[in-house]
Amino acid sequence: MSREIAVLGGTGNIGRALLRELAGLGHRAVALVRPGRGPAVAQYADPVEVDMEGADGDGLVRALKGCASLFLLTPFHPRQDLLQRRLARAAAAAGVGHVVKVSALGADPASPVLVHRQHGLAEQALARLGLPYTTLRPNAFMQNAAQWLPTIASRGAVMLPAGRARVSMVDVRDVAAAAAALLTGPPPGQGGEVYELTGPEALGYADVAAALSAAGGREIRYLDVPPARAAEAMRAGGVPDWAVEARLQLYATYVAGEAETVTGAVKELTGREPRPFAAFAAELAPRLSKLKGEGP
Repeated sequence: MSREIAVLGGTGNIGRALLRELAGLGHRAVALVRPGRGPAVAQYADPVEVDMEGADGDGLVRALKGCASLFLLTPFHPRQDLLQRRLARAAAAAGVGHVVKVSALGADPASPVLVHRQHGLAEQALARLGLPYTTLRPNAFMQNAAQWLPTIASRGAVMLPAGRARVSMVDVRDVAAAAAALLTGPPPGQGGEVYELTGPEALGYADVAAALSAAGGREIRYLDVPPARAAEAMRAGGVPDWAVEARLQLYATYVAGEAETVTGAVKELTGREPRPFAAFAAELAPRLSKLKGEGP
């Protein structure tokens, strides 16, 4: 099969879902992965192992040669913008015709929020290179709820510094489906379109805890905790200081009401409604049920 679609980030939550989505549509993508990670994507894609940060520019260009489109997603990193800028330059040199970039709701190159600034700078780099590109700006991911399971087990609660924030969380599979529609559809003209991807409603974390309670058959509370306490817990879990600060910045934007937006972009791109959080919570039910009897 021709090497038409290249995927970065294929071993992550969105990337894995995207490779499955593309395979279901009859496309076997090329997955650019870190050395040693090829087997993780081989079921759905043709892996090409490359050191994204250490490889010379020519190596990246060779990896992207012959690809008509690129899905651009990189891991959470203190200088994610520089890595994405490097990858964008390689895509331009390789003659890639369309880049679909996963960004973040609120992206802005001038933002004081690290994640939003990084993505804004990367979007800016794509525009300056003259590459036709489309930007997906998803809100917080529903799948992040799986990270709360240890605290639910030990404290019977979701503990976050989020106050009464309401967040229109989106399922990563809906992000993947939106990306697949763009990667397999007709190429854009000049590009530059931006789609803000959200779930079907903005929920408070008390609502989220209630949905998890219903799915797991046990009471799960939401406890709003001070940012300093959340930072202490993250550091105790091995989260580096830069990432702790970045996460606290995001929670502050939630508290400020910046994550309440609900859009119709998922349906516009995929033709179906986005998954509600209750449906995702139901999928967590087996893992939640194993927590019964634990905690205070």
